[in-house]
This record gives sequence, structure tokens and C-alpha cells, in this order.
Amino acid sequence: MNRRAAALPLLVSTVVLTAFTSSTGSSASPGEGPGPQPQVGELPAAAAAIMSKPEFETARWLYSVAEAETGRVVLAGRAGESVFTASTAKNFTVGTTYATLGTDATLTTPVYATAEPAGGVLAGDLVLVASGDLAMGGRGAMSGRVDHAFTADTIDHVYGDVAPNAAFVPDDPLAGLDDLARQVAASGVTEIAGDVVVDTRLWETFDGQEGPAPSIYVNDNILDITVAAGGVGEPAVLDLRPQTQAVTVTSTVTTTDAGTATSLTVTPDPGDPTSVTVSGTIAAGTSQLTIYRVPDAASWARTLFVEALGRAGVTVTSSAVGPNDEAGLPPAGSYPAEDRVAALTSPTMRAFGRMILETSYNTGANALMCLLAVHGGSPDCLDGLEAVHSQLDRAGVVAEDVVLFDGQGADPASTTPDQMVAWMRWAQTQPWGEEFAADQPVLGVSGTLASTGQDGPAAGEVAAKTGTSVDVDPTTGRVLYKVQSLAGYLTTERGERLVFSLSMSGATYPDVPTGLHDANEDVAAVAAAFQQAL
Repeated sequence: MNRRAAALPLLVSTVVLTAFTSSTGSSASPGEGPGPQPQVGELPAAAAAIMSKPEFETARWLYSVAEAETGRVVLAGRAGESVFTASTAKNFTVGTTYATLGTDATLTTPVYATAEPAGGVLAGDLVLVASGDLAMGGRGAMSGRVDHAFTADTIDHVYGDVAPNAAFVPDDPLAGLDDLARQVAASGVTEIAGDVVVDTRLWETFDGQEGPAPSIYVNDNILDITVAAGGVGEPAVLDLRPQTQAVTVTSTVTTTDAGTATSLTVTPDPGDPTSVTVSGTIAAGTSQLTIYRVPDAASWARTLFVEALGRAGVTVTSSAVGPNDEAGLPPAGSYPAEDRVAALTSPTMRAFGRMILETSYNTGANALMCLLAVHGGSPDCLDGLEAVHSQLDRAGVVAEDVVLFDGQGADPASTTPDQMVAWMRWAQTQPWGEEFAADQPVLGVSGTLASTGQDGPAAGEVAAKTGTSVDVDPTTGRVLYKVQSLAGYLTTERGERLVFSLSMSGATYPDVPTGLHDANEDVAAVAAAFQQAL
């Protein structure tokens, strides 16, 4: 059990609606702040109009805007109060990674033979040693990129279990494994008489809020399932990516009339997680991507590597489908260099950081935390937070005002707008600062802000990490916004850079789709109003 799970009580997904004070009120909610905070500057009329909408009657608005060069605060409200960070905490994780590991650092995934091949036959095992490479040759990584599928109309497949407009990057997710397999074949190995094993001992798998963060990733440890409608009343057609024996998929999806709602559910066999069923309905004339998050990343990668070896002409005598047995491996880190038969080099840390910031990739952010722990000599991922706090100290951020539990910003991670602004201002002064600023989602242009504010005058001038945390009342279905936030940079019409942090906490909406759309739009519109007014 990881230390977070051991130290914290279970967070129950039940909404308790608290009477939050609006931004014009005089007191904070119980336990959520020290009381009234001095306001700086005059709130732009366009921003005030949004904050006064009925859905924000129960909400707090917390914000701080400062000149990037001087640090002079030009606009602030409740900026000293604590609020959930949600994914804006990824700014701490990615910035620390850039500072500690370097933006140009890469990861190497080697493959070793545990015996000397004789006549092309490897009597021992072939071992792929996981490095934490999030792409493993996919997402354009063979060309040094880490692409994603966030556009104005689609979001990345890592959200394919919750978003009907999810899409995958049109690149081969097995490219890295195929490259490694070809290298193995080129080394003279034609047959593996032992086993194929993935060594995942780089760090202890971290149990994140969205799922595990292991040291091995192939296609984000996701099986993509594209469901295409047939004729009305007929079965739907499935297309799997990647094509593999690792997971067996059965479909009971039927086609309904055009215009009806599509509803898809992926359910694993309780006794066999390698067998899943896709059920539900899909509207005629449509197709939709859904996903299965593979729970055993090591066995998944092992099967995919065995299959890649077969494509490269290397025979593997052990079964392709089966558990990944690490019990017989030599001590971690003890593989002789002369036994290496293949290696894959990842894109740079900056390429990973940009993808994580633009897509708000939770598992990736937790993996960065794990890499920071390993860099510090520990296999315990939570020790990576020591590196984060070390950088917070360097930045002059008040440590007591930053509470973190992982790399992604899972609840109840919290800070104040003042401290987030201090971090973002310090970050942009560092040698990696301009890259960090350029890697943020951009309003109306890229990442999680691509679909927002496209036609507004602030499009392209707001670069900020988004954060969203909601809960649903199980009785009424209403959605409580624990936070919708932005933290990043504004560029004025004069070309001056401002640093800002903006959070809305406490609004309620009738349902999840309404809340996810409206809250994101309104918070982004407030940021745009700041940019236009200042």
C-alpha cells in the first residue's frame, strides 16, 4: 500500500452542499480560508458580470494577477485563501522535473539477454528493463515527439472511458517494441528458449486516483476499442488498437435508430481481467471510441513484446499470453553492459512535460513524480514530492500553503492564488522558464483550452494549466464544483506578460455535461476579461 492510501481516509463521492460565500461576500467557508482578504485593483466589468451569474451565488472566486517582471500585484481577490489545486498542481510537478532532470533529458529502455546466445538460440531469458518511458515509441516518439489528440473537437484517448469525443493519436503505439524486436533479431537471436520478462522494478507502482502509475507504458496501458454501428437492430463492429492476444474482447453492442443516444460500457470478467465485454447501444451511422485500462501493465507489455518479436522473426517458446514472472531476475541494476541486445531512447522530458500540461495527463504526471523519486535514490514515488518541495523553497513559495499528495493534483491538494502566482513567476525566470511557459495550454489554440474562446479577442494570449474537480450528489445528480481553475500567463496588447492564478469553487450545476462545459467556459472567460482589461 502506498503511503497516501495508508495515511488518508477514504474520500466518499457524496456531495454535501455547503453555503459558500460569493466573491462579494465578507467571509470564507468554514475551514476554507482565513477570512476576508484585501482586494487589489478594480475587477473588470466583464469579469464581474460572469461572477454575478446565478450559478455562482454559492461560489468563491479567488484570483491574483501580477506583473511577471516586477511581481507587483495588479489585481487580487481572496488571494490568500486556500483552494483545491486540481490539475494546476501539475505546474509544480512539470516545473520540478524540468529543473531537476532537465528539459533535454531522455530515458533509455534497454533489453538484455541473461545468457550468451548459441547458434541464434537464447537459452536464458530476454529482459526488457522498464525506464518510465511514457510513449515507448508511440505518439510520434520515434521522431522525438509526444503528440496528443486534444483539438477543438476531440480530446485524448486517455479520457476515452468518460468522453464521447475521445480520439487516439494516428501513430503506431507498438513502434517502439517493434524497433526493439528488430534490434534483438539484428543481434543474431533467432529463438528464445527461456522466457520474455519485463523488469518493472525501477519504482514501486504508485496507486494514483485515476489508476496505477507503473514504470512501463505501451499505448498508455490502454486498449482502444472503436465501436462502429451496423444496421438498425444489428450488432456493432469492433476495431481494436493495438491488435493483440493480450485482451479478449466480446461485444453485445447493438445498433439503434439514428439520433438516439450512444451508451457504451466496458466490463472485465471478474475472474479474468484479460477478458472484457463491451455492451450497450450505438446510434446508426456513427462510431465511437471507448477504452479498457489494462490493470496489469507488465503482463500487457510482455505479451505485446512477444508478439513484436514474432513479427521480427524471433521465435519465443514460452506462451505470449501469461503472467510476467520477475521472480528469477538478477538484482535490479546488475545487468552487464555486454549483455544488452537492444535499446530504445525516449523523447525529451520537455516533450513529455508539454503533453502532460496540454492534456492534463494524470498518470503521466504521477510517473514524473516517480522519476523524481528515483533520481533522488528512492523507489517510493511519494519521495518525489521532496524534490517538488525543494524547488518550492527555491522559488520562495510558503511551504505551509502548498499541500500535495501526488504528481497530478488529486484532491485535497491545495494552495492559494498568491503561492501559485509566486511559483509561476519564479518558473518563468529559470533557464527552462520560457519552455515551461510555452508548454501551457493556450486559449482557443491548444490542449485543454483548444475548444474555449476561439473567437474571442484573448485567443492565443492566455496560456495556462487548467484544473477541474467535481463531485456528484448521488440523490439529485447535481454537480458540485470543488474547483475550476487556471494558472499561467497572460500577454497584454502591449506585449507585457502577467502571471495569474484563478479559481472558482462552490458552484453547482444540474448535471455533469452542463457543469463541465459551462464552468470551463466561464472561468476561461474571466481570464480573458483580465487579459483584455489589463
